[in-house]
Amino acid sequence: MSVRSIFSLPIALFLGLFIHLDWHLARHEHDGRSLGWDAHWLLAVPIFAFAAWRIARRWPPPDNPWRPAALSVALGILLGQVIEPLAEIIHYQATLAEELKPARLTAFALFTATGLVTMGLTLWALAPRPSSGPC
Repeated sequence: MSVRSIFSLPIALFLGLFIHLDWHLARHEHDGRSLGWDAHWLLAVPIFAFAAWRIARRWPPPDNPWRPAALSVALGILLGQVIEPLAEIIHYQATLAEELKPARLTAFALFTATGLVTMGLTLWALAPRPSSGPC
């Protein structure tokens, strides 16, 4: 089994990018890189729906898209919520406490929970249904 067959790197990068960008939409600090949008988590709906659609197309039946979806999301979270803050710590010589403030973790939780529900519902909706015969 190749790495290419167990997850989607483009989708993981896409999700990681938007997990990070969500923080810029959510935070209220006025440093020129923030929007302070309270409904930032709504962006997760089209982002994760698109990701689920792409995964469902890449792993059509009889393949099961749930595992690649979970692994792609996990890698996206690693990139957007772990690697990127560590890069900021290194680049800006900040501390972990400065980068992982409770507001950032709350924004991440809202965005990701909304996204996971959206992805699950989208994959479920795109799954083929057994035919009950001619109608």
